[in-house]
Amino acid sequence: MSILEQSGYINVSGRAIYGTHYLPAEMPLRAALLLAEPFGEEKRCAFRMLVRLARQLAARGVAVMRYDAGGTGDSAGKHSEAEWRHWQDELAAQIALARELPGKPPLMLAGARAGALLAAEAAARSSTDGDGIQALILLEPLLSGDELLRDLERRQKIKDMMSGGAKNAAATELWAANQAADFGGFMVGLAMAEQLRRAQLLTSVAATPADCALQLLRVSGAKNFPPAWQDLVAAVTARAGSSAEVIADKPFWGQLDYYESDVVIDAVTAFVASHMV
Repeated sequence: MSILEQSGYINVSGRAIYGTHYLPAEMPLRAALLLAEPFGEEKRCAFRMLVRLARQLAARGVAVMRYDAGGTGDSAGKHSEAEWRHWQDELAAQIALARELPGKPPLMLAGARAGALLAAEAAARSSTDGDGIQALILLEPLLSGDELLRDLERRQKIKDMMSGGAKNAAATELWAANQAADFGGFMVGLAMAEQLRRAQLLTSVAATPADCALQLLRVSGAKNFPPAWQDLVAAVTARAGSSAEVIADKPFWGQLDYYESDVVIDAVTAFVASHMV
């Protein structure tokens, strides 16, 4: 099936948010999927794979929507002034837009890495807005906002050591002074850091509607989920129509050569296909 790609902006509380829609050329739509992408450098690494996933799904009758969060990519705003609550609002606006698609196809959310935190929060909120999410896909998710902040600091320390230059001030010191911390060119302000600390994936997943199917994908050379993931795995596998799987492959979010994981794309495509109309 041929597809159409359309890019443009929507206004979210005065912020111009850029996005791209991947639309099947034929109707009716069999499903709609919103992609919440990784944070910072990980988004760069995952970009090609997620675009390819979007195109593959669109060729199978799924309308897919990708967008740049405020302060990132082609969207308006400064990264240093971005806030998690703004990103929550922007995803909610994308969901509202998806619900206007012709035929009102079943709506699914997919989040990769930090994007999984956003997607899970949005799915949890859908349980109270009267129009739930059909399925939630978690691609190598971060388990909390704290984990994201720790990972950013760890990466920055490694870069400082490798460059041999002067060390940057600790992020906590900068935030205490109400200054943004620089993580490889991605500035994180105090408001973002404080709001991120409240993000908990397991809490959000537990609050999703009971009829929201869940897919959890861990990408690793190990055969089993790590101990820290066990409660999340239990919550996912207890849900009807849901699955948790460890995929043996390289990390699509951490490869400098823009690695595209065929096995991840195929696993997501198969899950989406099983929940289409």
